[in-house]
Amino acid sequence: MFMKKTTTEVKKVIDVKFQIEKEIKEKRESYVTRVTDFFRESSKGERKNMPVLDGINRINAYVKKLPKAPQPALTSREVWLSLWGTLFGIGITALLAFTWKCPMLLGSFGSTAPLLYCAYKSPLAQPRNVVLGHFIGASIGVIVNDFFGVTWWSIALAVALAVVLMFVTYSIHPPAGATAYVAIQTGGLGVGYLFILNPTMLGIFTMVTVAVIFNKWGKRDYPSHWL
Repeated sequence: MFMKKTTTEVKKVIDVKFQIEKEIKEKRESYVTRVTDFFRESSKGERKNMPVLDGINRINAYVKKLPKAPQPALTSREVWLSLWGTLFGIGITALLAFTWKCPMLLGSFGSTAPLLYCAYKSPLAQPRNVVLGHFIGASIGVIVNDFFGVTWWSIALAVALAVVLMFVTYSIHPPAGATAYVAIQTGGLGVGYLFILNPTMLGIFTMVTVAVIFNKWGKRDYPSHWL
């Protein structure tokens, strides 16, 4: 009698354990089903977006096939020389401008600095191009401003004339176009024709002098020519 009762109780415990395991298994399968359904729906959405991705991939492949400009190998020495050259060139110009309280700083000088202290081998960075280019840009700018004032077409005319004159005098220097723009838009920073002397020529002579001294000190071949 006692053995029969014990067997019955053990059977009940086993049945309860089996039921619990069955419920856990069902919940687990239900969870897996929900996760699978979620990723299945996500993949459907991704398939809908495939045309966009295909277009992006085609553009990326086309860009990779475009011819690339040859890039010279950069050494840490060249990077440091470019850094310190720019610091000295712009720094000395700024120091003189603040000390003498004169407008020796000009926005286009920031564009000239990479040519003088980084791309110093470029024909556009040689002293003739830098000095004559900025002189032409400043002169044309203040002259056009004096005759026609500040209008959208006078700004365009000044820059166009400066570009042509730089072209025919073999003194193309891209930042000088900005000098012409600034000269006409600001009336020569409010000083008229004196704008040609200060800040343009004083500032650019300072930057070129620093470039020649610094690049020679750094054993760089600059300038490659003067005229």
